[in-house]
Amino acid sequence: MPIAVAKTAAAQTPKEEIMQIWIALVAVLIMAGGVGGLYYLFVKQNAVIGVKSIQFISIVLVLPLLVALGAMNIIGRETIGPLVGVVIGYVLSGSWKEQ
Repeated sequence: MPIAVAKTAAAQTPKEEIMQIWIALVAVLIMAGGVGGLYYLFVKQNAVIGVKSIQFISIVLVLPLLVALGAMNIIGRETIGPLVGVVIGYVLSGSWKEQ
């Protein structure tokens, strides 16, 4: 028995699909660079996990993920806006305290 696959509302052209793949690849590269930076900080320099590192993780992992999911139409615009606002608000909320 074949499994039904959900289709998007509008058919996409091959050019749009290629653009979505490029956006996803760039997002994955940004996330991989962030994980490499975290590895360098925690393993090579024996840094501790603090507020700045958690903010860095949220910027490097969550924002590219949201962009990639939005580009692929997995999550809608009405969902991306509030999520990006939450991440930016969290990152900027503690930035003035640590001077």
